[in-house]
Amino acid sequence: MDLFSVKQQYYTGNFKEALSNVEKLGSSDSAAVEFYKAKCLQALNPSESYKSQTPLGLVFQAYSATLEGGDLGKLEELVDKHKSLFALNLWATAQATQGELESALQTCIDALASIGDLGMGATELVLLAVQISVLEPQRASSASMILQNFLAAHEEYPNEDEIIVNLAESYANFALGREISGSNFYFYEELCQTLPCWKSQLGLLSLHLQQKNIPEAQAIVDLLESDFYQDQNQSAKLYTPELIANKITLAAMQGEHVSELRDQLLRSNPKHQLCQKYTANNAKFDEIVAKYA
Repeated sequence: MDLFSVKQQYYTGNFKEALSNVEKLGSSDSAAVEFYKAKCLQALNPSESYKSQTPLGLVFQAYSATLEGGDLGKLEELVDKHKSLFALNLWATAQATQGELESALQTCIDALASIGDLGMGATELVLLAVQISVLEPQRASSASMILQNFLAAHEEYPNEDEIIVNLAESYANFALGREISGSNFYFYEELCQTLPCWKSQLGLLSLHLQQKNIPEAQAIVDLLESDFYQDQNQSAKLYTPELIANKITLAAMQGEHVSELRDQLLRSNPKHQLCQKYTANNAKFDEIVAKYA
Protein backbone atom coordinates (compact mmCIF):
# COMPACT_ATOMS: atom_id res chain seq x y z
CA MET A 1 0.00 0.00 0.00
CA ASP A 2 1.50 3.31 -1.13
CA LEU A 3 1.30 6.07 1.49
CA PHE A 4 3.72 8.37 -0.33
CA SER A 5 1.23 11.21 -0.93
CA VAL A 6 -0.25 10.85 2.55
CA LYS A 7 3.13 11.20 4.23
CA GLN A 8 4.26 14.03 1.97
CA GLN A 9 1.20 16.07 2.92
CA TYR A 10 1.04 15.04 6.58
CA TYR A 11 4.66 15.84 7.40
CA THR A 12 4.45 19.24 5.76
CA GLY A 13 1.39 20.13 7.82
CA ASN A 14 -1.17 19.84 5.02
CA PHE A 15 -3.50 17.70 7.11
CA LYS A 16 -6.64 18.26 5.03
CA GLU A 17 -4.89 17.06 1.88
CA ALA A 18 -3.30 14.16 3.77
CA LEU A 19 -6.72 13.06 5.06
CA SER A 20 -8.16 13.27 1.55
CA ASN A 21 -5.38 11.01 0.30
CA VAL A 22 -5.96 8.56 3.14
CA GLU A 23 -9.65 8.34 2.31
CA LYS A 24 -8.83 7.60 -1.32
CA LEU A 25 -7.22 4.38 -0.12
CA GLY A 26 -10.67 3.16 0.90
CA SER A 27 -11.38 0.78 3.77
CA SER A 28 -8.28 -0.91 5.04
CA ASP A 29 -7.21 -2.91 8.06
CA SER A 30 -3.72 -1.40 7.78
CA ALA A 31 -2.51 0.06 11.08
CA ALA A 32 -0.51 2.64 9.12
CA VAL A 33 -3.63 3.90 7.31
CA GLU A 34 -5.56 4.14 10.57
CA PHE A 35 -2.66 5.87 12.32
CA TYR A 36 -2.46 8.63 9.72
CA LYS A 37 -6.22 8.97 9.43
CA ALA A 38 -6.56 9.42 13.20
CA LYS A 39 -3.63 11.84 13.40
CA CYS A 40 -5.01 13.96 10.55
CA LEU A 41 -8.47 14.10 12.12
CA GLN A 42 -6.95 15.08 15.45
CA ALA A 43 -4.89 17.86 13.85
CA LEU A 44 -7.91 19.22 11.99
CA ASN A 45 -10.30 19.03 14.93
CA PRO A 46 -8.54 18.46 18.28
CA SER A 47 -11.79 18.63 20.25
CA GLU A 48 -13.40 15.75 18.36
CA SER A 49 -12.57 12.24 19.56
CA TYR A 50 -11.51 9.59 17.07
CA LYS A 51 -13.91 6.66 17.26
CA SER A 52 -12.88 3.15 16.27
CA GLN A 53 -13.09 -0.27 17.88
CA THR A 54 -9.92 -1.62 16.31
CA PRO A 55 -6.99 -2.28 18.67
CA LEU A 56 -5.14 0.84 17.45
CA GLY A 57 -8.38 2.84 17.48
CA LEU A 58 -8.90 2.05 21.16
CA VAL A 59 -5.31 3.06 21.89
CA PHE A 60 -5.81 6.32 20.03
CA GLN A 61 -8.94 7.15 22.03
CA ALA A 62 -7.07 6.61 25.28
CA TYR A 63 -4.18 8.67 23.91
CA SER A 64 -6.51 11.56 23.06
CA ALA A 65 -7.83 11.53 26.63
CA THR A 66 -4.28 11.99 27.99
CA LEU A 67 -3.87 15.15 25.91
CA GLU A 68 -6.68 16.68 27.95
CA GLY A 69 -4.89 15.85 31.19
CA GLY A 70 -6.19 12.31 31.54
CA ASP A 71 -4.32 9.59 33.40
CA LEU A 72 -1.68 7.65 31.49
CA GLY A 73 -2.63 4.39 33.19
CA LYS A 74 -5.43 3.34 30.83
CA LEU A 75 -3.33 4.15 27.78
CA GLU A 76 -0.40 2.14 29.11
CA GLU A 77 -2.69 -0.82 29.75
CA LEU A 78 -4.08 -0.74 26.21
CA VAL A 79 -0.64 -0.35 24.64
CA ASP A 80 0.61 -3.38 26.58
CA LYS A 81 -2.42 -5.32 25.36
CA HIS A 82 -2.27 -4.20 21.72
CA LYS A 83 1.45 -3.65 21.29
CA SER A 84 2.66 -2.28 17.95
CA LEU A 85 5.09 0.42 16.91
CA PHE A 86 2.21 2.78 16.15
CA ALA A 87 0.67 2.15 19.57
CA LEU A 88 4.07 2.72 21.21
CA ASN A 89 4.42 5.91 19.18
CA LEU A 90 1.21 7.22 20.77
CA TRP A 91 2.35 6.06 24.22
CA ALA A 92 5.70 7.85 23.93
CA THR A 93 3.98 10.98 22.60
CA ALA A 94 1.61 10.99 25.58
CA GLN A 95 4.54 10.58 27.99
CA ALA A 96 6.39 13.47 26.37
CA THR A 97 3.28 15.66 26.37
CA GLN A 98 2.97 15.18 30.12
CA GLY A 99 6.62 16.10 30.67
CA GLU A 100 8.03 12.59 31.07
CA LEU A 101 10.70 13.14 28.41
CA GLU A 102 13.22 10.59 29.67
CA SER A 103 10.58 7.86 29.89
CA ALA A 104 9.21 8.81 26.47
CA LEU A 105 12.65 8.58 24.87
CA GLN A 106 13.30 5.24 26.54
CA THR A 107 9.97 3.94 25.21
CA CYS A 108 11.14 4.81 21.69
CA ILE A 109 14.59 3.28 22.13
CA ASP A 110 13.21 0.05 23.60
CA ALA A 111 10.62 -0.23 20.81
CA LEU A 112 13.20 0.35 18.09
CA ALA A 113 15.21 -2.53 19.52
CA SER A 114 12.18 -4.76 18.85
CA ILE A 115 11.42 -3.67 15.28
CA GLY A 116 11.45 -7.20 13.92
CA ASP A 117 8.70 -8.27 16.30
CA LEU A 118 6.41 -5.24 16.11
CA GLY A 119 6.04 -4.49 12.39
CA MET A 120 5.41 -1.17 10.63
CA GLY A 121 6.01 2.28 12.09
CA ALA A 122 9.75 2.19 12.78
CA THR A 123 10.62 5.30 10.77
CA GLU A 124 7.84 7.29 12.44
CA LEU A 125 9.16 6.20 15.83
CA VAL A 126 12.71 7.30 14.95
CA LEU A 127 11.36 10.73 14.04
CA LEU A 128 9.53 10.92 17.37
CA ALA A 129 12.68 9.89 19.27
CA VAL A 130 14.60 12.67 17.52
CA GLN A 131 11.87 15.22 18.28
CA ILE A 132 11.85 14.25 21.96
CA SER A 133 15.65 14.40 22.14
CA VAL A 134 15.94 17.91 20.72
CA LEU A 135 13.47 19.29 23.28
CA GLU A 136 16.37 19.37 25.73
CA PRO A 137 19.65 20.88 24.48
CA GLN A 138 21.78 18.40 26.41
CA ARG A 139 20.15 15.54 24.49
CA ALA A 140 20.65 17.05 21.02
CA SER A 141 23.61 14.79 20.22
CA SER A 142 21.46 11.77 21.13
CA ALA A 143 19.02 12.74 18.38
CA SER A 144 21.69 12.46 15.71
CA MET A 145 23.00 9.19 17.18
CA ILE A 146 19.53 7.58 17.24
CA LEU A 147 18.98 8.46 13.59
CA GLN A 148 22.43 7.32 12.47
CA ASN A 149 22.08 4.00 14.31
CA PHE A 150 18.74 3.40 12.64
CA LEU A 151 20.08 4.22 9.17
CA ALA A 152 23.14 2.02 9.73
CA ALA A 153 20.87 -0.91 10.53
CA HIS A 154 18.38 -0.12 7.76
CA GLU A 155 20.25 1.09 4.71
CA GLU A 156 17.13 0.68 2.60
CA TYR A 157 13.70 1.97 3.53
CA PRO A 158 10.53 2.66 1.53
CA ASN A 159 10.61 5.72 -0.72
CA GLU A 160 7.52 7.02 1.09
CA ASP A 161 9.59 7.29 4.29
CA GLU A 162 12.26 9.55 2.79
CA ILE A 163 10.52 12.71 3.98
CA ILE A 164 10.37 11.31 7.53
CA VAL A 165 14.10 10.52 7.54
CA ASN A 166 14.91 13.94 6.05
CA LEU A 167 12.79 15.70 8.68
CA ALA A 168 14.45 13.75 11.49
CA GLU A 169 17.87 14.71 10.13
CA SER A 170 16.80 18.35 9.80
CA TYR A 171 15.62 18.50 13.43
CA ALA A 172 18.93 17.06 14.62
CA ASN A 173 20.81 19.56 12.45
CA PHE A 174 18.72 22.46 13.80
CA ALA A 175 19.45 21.42 17.38
CA LEU A 176 23.16 21.03 16.76
CA GLY A 177 23.50 24.09 14.52
CA ARG A 178 24.77 22.00 11.60
CA GLU A 179 24.30 22.29 7.85
CA ILE A 180 22.82 25.79 8.21
CA SER A 181 23.82 26.69 4.67
CA GLY A 182 24.23 23.10 3.48
CA SER A 183 21.93 20.08 3.25
CA ASN A 184 19.46 21.40 5.83
CA PHE A 185 19.02 24.64 3.89
CA TYR A 186 18.61 22.86 0.55
CA PHE A 187 16.07 20.43 2.04
CA TYR A 188 13.75 23.22 3.16
CA GLU A 189 14.38 25.27 0.03
CA GLU A 190 13.30 22.30 -2.08
CA LEU A 191 10.28 21.68 0.15
CA CYS A 192 9.20 25.29 -0.34
CA GLN A 193 9.30 24.74 -4.09
CA THR A 194 7.63 21.31 -4.24
CA LEU A 195 5.31 21.56 -1.21
CA PRO A 196 4.96 25.25 -0.36
CA CYS A 197 3.18 25.47 2.97
CA TRP A 198 3.45 27.04 6.41
CA LYS A 199 5.73 24.37 7.83
CA SER A 200 8.25 24.35 5.00
CA GLN A 201 8.34 28.17 4.88
CA LEU A 202 8.93 28.37 8.64
CA GLY A 203 11.81 25.91 8.36
CA LEU A 204 13.44 28.00 5.66
CA LEU A 205 12.78 31.18 7.67
CA SER A 206 14.61 29.73 10.68
CA LEU A 207 17.59 28.82 8.52
CA HIS A 208 17.76 32.32 7.03
CA LEU A 209 17.71 33.74 10.56
CA GLN A 210 20.54 31.41 11.59
CA GLN A 211 22.57 32.75 8.64
CA LYS A 212 21.57 36.36 9.45
CA ASN A 213 19.94 36.72 6.04
CA ILE A 214 17.60 39.49 7.19
CA PRO A 215 16.10 40.52 3.81
CA GLU A 216 15.34 36.88 2.90
CA ALA A 217 13.84 36.24 6.34
CA GLN A 218 11.68 39.36 6.09
CA ALA A 219 10.46 38.23 2.66
CA ILE A 220 9.21 34.93 4.12
CA VAL A 221 7.50 36.75 7.01
CA ASP A 222 5.73 38.97 4.47
CA LEU A 223 4.76 35.90 2.44
CA LEU A 224 3.26 34.11 5.45
CA GLU A 225 1.33 37.25 6.37
CA SER A 226 -0.10 37.51 2.85
CA ASP A 227 -3.73 36.66 2.13
CA PHE A 228 -2.71 33.43 0.39
CA TYR A 229 -1.28 31.94 3.60
CA GLN A 230 -3.57 33.70 6.07
CA ASP A 231 -6.59 32.28 4.23
CA GLN A 232 -5.33 28.78 5.05
CA ASN A 233 -7.23 29.01 8.33
CA GLN A 234 -6.22 25.69 9.89
CA SER A 235 -2.52 26.07 9.15
CA ALA A 236 -2.51 29.77 10.06
CA LYS A 237 -4.02 28.98 13.46
CA LEU A 238 -1.60 26.13 14.09
CA TYR A 239 1.61 27.82 13.00
CA THR A 240 1.07 31.52 13.83
CA PRO A 241 2.79 31.16 17.25
CA GLU A 242 5.91 29.88 15.44
CA LEU A 243 5.74 32.79 13.02
CA ILE A 244 5.56 35.25 15.93
CA ALA A 245 8.52 33.53 17.64
CA ASN A 246 10.59 33.91 14.47
CA LYS A 247 9.45 37.54 14.16
CA ILE A 248 10.79 38.16 17.68
CA THR A 249 14.19 36.87 16.60
CA LEU A 250 14.09 38.90 13.40
CA ALA A 251 13.10 42.09 15.24
CA ALA A 252 15.85 41.60 17.84
CA MET A 253 18.42 41.14 15.05
CA GLN A 254 17.26 44.45 13.58
CA GLY A 255 17.59 46.22 16.93
CA GLU A 256 13.84 46.69 17.34
CA HIS A 257 11.78 46.40 20.52
CA VAL A 258 10.11 43.01 20.87
CA SER A 259 7.79 43.53 23.86
CA GLU A 260 4.67 43.85 21.68
CA LEU A 261 5.55 40.71 19.73
CA ARG A 262 6.26 38.87 22.97
CA ASP A 263 2.79 39.84 24.24
CA GLN A 264 1.29 38.57 20.97
CA LEU A 265 3.03 35.24 21.43
CA LEU A 266 1.85 35.01 25.02
CA ARG A 267 -1.75 35.56 23.91
CA SER A 268 -1.38 33.15 21.01
CA ASN A 269 0.26 30.31 22.95
CA PRO A 270 1.10 30.87 26.64
CA LYS A 271 2.82 27.47 26.73
CA HIS A 272 5.22 28.27 23.90
CA GLN A 273 8.80 27.42 24.85
CA LEU A 274 9.94 30.98 24.20
CA CYS A 275 7.32 32.34 26.62
CA GLN A 276 8.24 29.82 29.28
CA LYS A 277 11.96 30.54 29.00
CA TYR A 278 11.36 34.29 29.13
CA THR A 279 9.19 33.93 32.24
CA ALA A 280 11.76 31.65 33.91
CA ASN A 281 14.63 34.05 33.11
CA ASN A 282 12.64 37.02 34.42
CA ALA A 283 11.91 35.18 37.65
CA LYS A 284 15.59 34.27 38.03
CA PHE A 285 16.61 37.89 37.40
CA ASP A 286 14.10 39.18 39.98
CA GLU A 287 15.46 36.65 42.48
CA ILE A 288 19.02 37.86 41.95
CA VAL A 289 17.98 41.51 42.25
CA ALA A 290 16.07 40.80 45.47
CA LYS A 291 19.05 38.90 46.88
CA TYR A 292 21.52 41.74 46.38
CA ALA A 293 19.21 44.74 46.76
